Amino acid sequence: MKRTLLAVLLSLTYSLGLSQLTTVSNFGSNPGNLGMFIYTPSNMPADAPVVMALHGCTQNASSFASETDWNKLADQYKFYVIYPEQRSSNNSSGCFNWFENGDKSRGFGEAASLNNMVTYLKNNYSVDDDRVFVTGFSAGGAMASIMLATYPEVFASGAVMSGLPYDVATGTTAAFQAMFGNVNLSPAQLGNRVRNASSFSGDWPTVAIFHGTSDFTVYYANEQELIEQWTNVQGIDQTADLTDNAYLGNSNVLKKEFQDASGTAKVVSYSFNGMGHAVAIDPGTGTTQGGNTGSYTSDEDFWSSYYAAEFFGLLGPPPVTLQAPDNLVATAVSSSQIDLTWNDNEANETQVLVQRSGNAAGPFTTISTLAANSTSYSDGGLTASTPYFYQIRIEDGSGNAATSTSTSATTQSDGTPTPPNAPTNLTATVSGGTNIDLSWTDASTNEDGFQIERSTGDASNYTLLATVAANATSYTDANLANSTTYFYRVRAFNTDGNSPFTAQASATTAGQATLVEIDQPLGSGVISYFNNVNTGQSFTAPVSGELISIDANLYLAISGSTLRIYAGNTTSGTPLYEQSSVNAGSGWQTISLTTPLAVSQGQVYTFQLTSASIRYNFSNVYAGGNFWYNSISYTVFDAAFGATFSTTSGSRLAAKGSLSLHAYPNPTRSFLTIEAGGFEGNSSLSVMDLQGRTLLTQIQTDKLDVTGLAAGMYWLVLHTDQGQLVKQFRKE
Repeated sequence: MKRTLLAVLLSLTYSLGLSQLTTVSNFGSNPGNLGMFIYTPSNMPADAPVVMALHGCTQNASSFASETDWNKLADQYKFYVIYPEQRSSNNSSGCFNWFENGDKSRGFGEAASLNNMVTYLKNNYSVDDDRVFVTGFSAGGAMASIMLATYPEVFASGAVMSGLPYDVATGTTAAFQAMFGNVNLSPAQLGNRVRNASSFSGDWPTVAIFHGTSDFTVYYANEQELIEQWTNVQGIDQTADLTDNAYLGNSNVLKKEFQDASGTAKVVSYSFNGMGHAVAIDPGTGTTQGGNTGSYTSDEDFWSSYYAAEFFGLLGPPPVTLQAPDNLVATAVSSSQIDLTWNDNEANETQVLVQRSGNAAGPFTTISTLAANSTSYSDGGLTASTPYFYQIRIEDGSGNAATSTSTSATTQSDGTPTPPNAPTNLTATVSGGTNIDLSWTDASTNEDGFQIERSTGDASNYTLLATVAANATSYTDANLANSTTYFYRVRAFNTDGNSPFTAQASATTAGQATLVEIDQPLGSGVISYFNNVNTGQSFTAPVSGELISIDANLYLAISGSTLRIYAGNTTSGTPLYEQSSVNAGSGWQTISLTTPLAVSQGQVYTFQLTSASIRYNFSNVYAGGNFWYNSISYTVFDAAFGATFSTTSGSRLAAKGSLSLHAYPNPTRSFLTIEAGGFEGNSSLSVMDLQGRTLLTQIQTDKLDVTGLAAGMYWLVLHTDQGQLVKQFRKE
């Protein structure tokens, strides 16, 4: 089973639309369950190179493409780019599983899937088998090392950016040890791990390494380990043959070359003085400028992708660009024939290829080769009422080519009614509490529209909800009743009839929000006067629902901390939840969870903030847990902390943002002063014991007399028209 590598590896923002990449849904055997995207520049020549670009944790293919700007290089120098994409079902942080035996071995898991992506490209595009390269950042950099080691006959060179050597960790704990630079093997030991990864006996891939000296996620020591591993594999020593302390006049860049006896650079390293866990970029329009600003890019006046491509040997003179045909028109003239016409714009072509596919995404197959400067073709023997897609490709005698944009036509009917195919993959998802978003896959090309039917409460009483236009694939059913299950089905229609319905999908809207709070406000102790510790608190969930925020009394402001939440009274093992880049001021601060964490009533959990000193109380006043300092559990202390839970999924933002309830002093001997707000209409207060029995109720919401209650813990409940907010207090 896939493990989750903690999200501290890194996060990148999404900035490039997937519309610029082509999805490949079936590239062959996919034991690693990865996604595949391809970037194809216009007018690609024959025998083009290929670069595989592997993203880091919490990234996706499109964001990595945007920030590294590999597509810009591909457009200019004419090579394909494969963007593999991790799926959350494999790793919830989006990391490639470079530390799992089942994914880092030749012929298995993710490594096998990545190799099969290259094989797919070779089988379906005109590719130079000897010019296939791999690069990656962070977890993707570690995966690039794996591909170089396990499939050295496939990849000519690699570029590892803020990554790790091959086979230095198995399992999550070992992965962190490796990331922190705590795996120190000899060059021979590191080299043997590569040699033992396959039976390869040819020329090993050359390797370029890019790393920041202030990287405290994948520590800088890993650059030296990579150098030692791949120089040993290449059979050369670990002493640089060329050192440039200010490469290209840039004092932030140290370049080293490790050469063989003939003077060929086999391993090259680029070190960036003071750079953290990032890809070095140089935004601009110059030839050597590129990359886009992001959470994990750093403007070092150095475009790493460009110099990786230079190392790969991709930056020769751009290929000759032919002028592609345009104005391609496809006309169905009968039930079995489609006529094509186009404009020819190139004088130097030697042949024209007519290519056809059964769908817009391809792949396209050549169905006829015509003489140069041809401008028409008739495609016969086709099936009635069937869509066909076409493109025209021209080639010269030097391997250069250019392809028109595609077009399509549907053959005429032979008189048999052809209702549309049924849509597929209907899903229903709650959004905004009382809205349900529907989405489906359009499986037909001849529908006039879609009919959406709904049934409330069960699946036995469907009525027409809406009709949407042809090619639509989504609909939002808004302003529904709370806590209600709705069932949906969709069908396509045209003048020849209706398709079958999709399989039904259902969703249940959210109920009214009830927020429950743990509030332990006491504590002035300081365990560290610096943010060089990890501190937190274990607690017992008072309800089943979602943990939505943590409150903490911070001695100092924090920057770049990580919030981790563990199952049980522990800070070891893999956390249930992790949220990096947490910034907050000193004093009482609320840290909202980016994604609510499901919790169960009565279960113990522990939160911990890295690089943060939380104040604590010198006695254990909260009965449900205790204070944590690094890996030490102080059972006699409690952190000054709070936690807020929602019993209604999906309602946390509206509820937390509106309702507020403060009661003090807590603990109290007689009266509670109440500060409540964020609601409209009616309100009241009640007190319940921990078994849920109501003991007191009053309309007044500013003061509460609890003199008559016995000593112990109680629930204080604020009831409003917008929901309920629940807080614990202690009566002494």
